[in-house]
Amino acid sequence: MRSQVRIGINAVLLLIVAGTVGQCEEDSAVEEAKAWQTRRVAEFVAYEVLQSSPQGAVAVKFEPASALSWSNPIRKTAAGAVFLWTVGGRPQLIASAYPYPDGIEHELTSLSETPLVLIQDRVQRHHFTPNVVWKDVPDAEPPHQQRALRLVQMRRIAERFRVEGGNQKKFEARLLPQPIYRSPADATVDAAVFAFVQGTDPEAVLMIEATKKPCWRYALARMTTVPMTAVLDDAKVWELPACWDVRMEDNQPFRTIQLPGAK
Repeated sequence: MRSQVRIGINAVLLLIVAGTVGQCEEDSAVEEAKAWQTRRVAEFVAYEVLQSSPQGAVAVKFEPASALSWSNPIRKTAAGAVFLWTVGGRPQLIASAYPYPDGIEHELTSLSETPLVLIQDRVQRHHFTPNVVWKDVPDAEPPHQQRALRLVQMRRIAERFRVEGGNQKKFEARLLPQPIYRSPADATVDAAVFAFVQGTDPEAVLMIEATKKPCWRYALARMTTVPMTAVLDDAKVWELPACWDVRMEDNQPFRTIQLPGAK
């Protein structure tokens, strides 16, 4: 009997130890993920983004909270994060950060109708040409007066889109059900950004905004170098060729920047 009791006690102790080790490993992974995000924020804070306007250059605000943490098992990317820059609550630049073999890569896409300039250490790193074309959403009910109900309307509009990407092998990007960004309640605009993803990795973003007509408008932007198309209801409304060959050239709406040695 004592032997059986001893065996039972040992088994309980093993379970406790295993649970403690597992919890420690989980806590360690959470802390590392937080540290990884903190390093990405520091990298993006070092960028100064300016927008052209008739009144002169306007500072574009970096939003330090990650809009989305993602992974892409198909491309064997374990972790990535998305961040935005805004003016008056309207998104103007979006960036995705992820590991590549020698460090970290930043993938930046203009969401602006006007040129943007990216500056680092007082040196211009990139000039973004205007990238988005806003179009009215057909057959949509006017924006509701209540903010919560406007979100429902935004989601219904987003569900009408289908996005496809790829070269020889096509894939359909999946719509995330909730926007990755929405303008603050006190902003003068009410805009939302929806992501179409592979895994949870954004391949394209859809911006939807309530206007004063009253009407809704939308615009699409890529977050990948492969060809992309979008269909609204049954009509193709957006098509872009591959941009791999120009992804590091100036005067493009899309740019990748590599940070060798970054962790």
